[in-house]
Amino acid sequence: MTRIAALLVLSLITLSACQEDTPAMPEGTAHQTCAAALVTPLIGEPQSALDGLTIPQPFRIILPGMAVTMDHRPERTNIEIDDTGHISRVWCG
Repeated sequence: MTRIAALLVLSLITLSACQEDTPAMPEGTAHQTCAAALVTPLIGEPQSALDGLTIPQPFRIILPGMAVTMDHRPERTNIEIDDTGHISRVWCG
C-alpha cells in the first residue's frame, strides 16, 4: 500500500511540473488584438478589395494550397483566399 501511495504522489508531482505557467487567454481576446474586425466585412469580396485597405501588421494573406506555419500569434490577422480569388475566411492567430 505504501508503494502505491508513493507512486501516486510521484505521479502528481510529475503532472504538476507539466502545468502551464501562463494563464489561459480569455475567450474573445484574440479578436480584440488583431485586425479581423476590419477585414471580416470583406468576406465574399475579391482579393483586390484588400488593395486600398491599410491592415495593421502582422497579417498574412493565405492563397489556395499555400503552406503556412501553425504557430498561434493572437495579434496576427489571417486572410484566406479561396479558389475563385475571393476572401473566404478571416481570423486572428
